[in-house]
Amino acid sequence: MSHSRRHAGARAAAILMVVLMAACETAGGDPAAGDAEGTVQPDPAATATEQAALPSEPEIDDDPDRLIGLEPGAVFALLGQPELIRHESPAQVWQYRGSDCVFDIILYQEAERTRVTYVEARDGNGGRSEPRLCLNQLLRARLTDTSS
Repeated sequence: MSHSRRHAGARAAAILMVVLMAACETAGGDPAAGDAEGTVQPDPAATATEQAALPSEPEIDDDPDRLIGLEPGAVFALLGQPELIRHESPAQVWQYRGSDCVFDIILYQEAERTRVTYVEARDGNGGRSEPRLCLNQLLRARLTDTSS
């Protein structure tokens, strides 16, 4: 065998060795480098950090004042079908029930539109309750119902 042929064979073997070593490193243990199919694996430490940063419950705007001025369609979109609608012209009372409260939304007909003018909450015994807590309960229940 000639010297140039031996030299070419050695060079090819060296290149093959470098390629194989690089392949072993990629398949070895670097999670960000990828697997044999070329997909990138998530970094377990980063995933744990991202999960810890997620809030346990979604943020909910439970300020009852945000309902004031809403028209019936907007209330329906937010809270769904009321359990009871009572008509007391020129008003309507939409009643929603939570697990431990009752939430009344009073809508008045004014000129050509109906809108929310007042909200009130009470406990199961008819005593006054904190409207924000009751609205929060209703919104969370609605969120659970729509995500199931």
